[in-house]
Amino acid sequence: MVYAFQLPSTGHLSLQTSLVSSSHPSLPQAASTARHALRQALKDHKRLPRGAQRDSNLPSILTAATDYLPYILTISKALNTTPLDPNSPALSVDITLRTDVQPEWRPTLTANTATRALKHAPPRVRGQGIDFEIAFVLTTMGYVLSRMAHSGVVRTLYNRTTPTPDQRTVAVQTATKHLLQASAVHTLLASMPAVPTSGTADGSVLPDLDPATQNALASLALAEATLLAVLKDDSYVAACIQARNPSDKDWMVRAPEIPKVRAHLFARLCLRAAEYADRAGAGLGAVHGAGGKAGIDDDLMGYVAALGRVARARACRFFGVDAELAGKIGEGIAWLRAAKAALGVRGAQTDEKETKSRGLSRLKQGWMERREERRMEKDAGSRDYNEKGELGPGDNAGREEEGRVIEMLETKWVRMNDTINTQLIPPSADLLTNLPSGRDIHSPPGPYKIPMLDEEQLGRMRAPPMEDDLGLSSDLDSDEDLGVRSATPGGFPERTDSAYY
Repeated sequence: MVYAFQLPSTGHLSLQTSLVSSSHPSLPQAASTARHALRQALKDHKRLPRGAQRDSNLPSILTAATDYLPYILTISKALNTTPLDPNSPALSVDITLRTDVQPEWRPTLTANTATRALKHAPPRVRGQGIDFEIAFVLTTMGYVLSRMAHSGVVRTLYNRTTPTPDQRTVAVQTATKHLLQASAVHTLLASMPAVPTSGTADGSVLPDLDPATQNALASLALAEATLLAVLKDDSYVAACIQARNPSDKDWMVRAPEIPKVRAHLFARLCLRAAEYADRAGAGLGAVHGAGGKAGIDDDLMGYVAALGRVARARACRFFGVDAELAGKIGEGIAWLRAAKAALGVRGAQTDEKETKSRGLSRLKQGWMERREERRMEKDAGSRDYNEKGELGPGDNAGREEEGRVIEMLETKWVRMNDTINTQLIPPSADLLTNLPSGRDIHSPPGPYKIPMLDEEQLGRMRAPPMEDDLGLSSDLDSDEDLGVRSATPGGFPERTDSAYY
């Protein structure tokens, strides 16, 4: 599936108090106006209840970030005396720095066990310079693109009305486009110089903005996009979701259709996704915060590890499907048991002798697996969508769904083998060690190109600035830090649904 990143929030910043332009006097104020729109969109997103309302607010945040980036890129180039357009040397902007620009942003990937245990939002971090601002705006854009991909897939596949193949294809293709754009954004951030946090004596870099983190996030987006290419034509997952849907009535008319798939190709794609996930996990594990402490939050680390396991298990499952289609059902069962071992399913059977378990031991195994599923539903990222009485995706990495598909196929194939084919089941212990290499389906995108202000926009900023109507207030930053807001005058404050923003 796709990881649902938490979006950062930012404090008030008036650029016209720190910058002055002799050639384009209105530029600092126009940049502050665009920044205010982005900040307000992030605050509105935080105050909305989880679910469809937040998902529908994501495009407005993406638009605000896209509109704001050209302004701060123009300011950055002017401060560094870099030409705005190499083809137009006459196009230049003169900006003088009055005071240091010190934006404040609240990180969401940095591990902070103290505030997390107390259910408090992590503190904002003050940066130094306009490059810190650019880095966090780009990071926010990457998170928004990933969340849009996540919501599009989840809302389509786990709808009360079972989606048609065309609807699934459109949802997956749109999500893939968002993920490739997110990978391009993180690739650009990885190529930018590291921005140290303000006030740190050792010049340490915030883990969220570390180039190793951004490289890892770019690989993670490629892993998710590769798995989505497989999910688009994976009728086994679609049939499993349809069977769990309490609102679906198609089973009264006909059984789900399972067309033949290009199983070997899908297996190679899944292996490539596992390689990307392993690369992302290694990169995130190498990031450390100040003082040598762990830098990246455990939720993301656990998701990346689970995604790698799911990708390998799915590859083994497709190798099993390929063997079953060739009439080798015994080998197919062995591949399914290898998939369970790769997935980390408790009590996975990897040897022929273990299939002889009967009686109380088999009941105990089934009870332990059901308890593991309930634990995953409670602890994983399905809290947004697993409301009571509704179909939910389980954990965001797809581990639960893949386990159900493997169990469904193994039950069916073992019954067929016991009654019809009676083929020997080879040992599955060595299958995971002899997996082939993966295969790419998406070319890694190049770095994202931030759009520039055109000559017409710059020309309008040669006029003197208008009266500042934004004010210099912080817009109740104290309420935002506490995560509370008043529901009715004189009433008790209403706590927002999440404090991790």
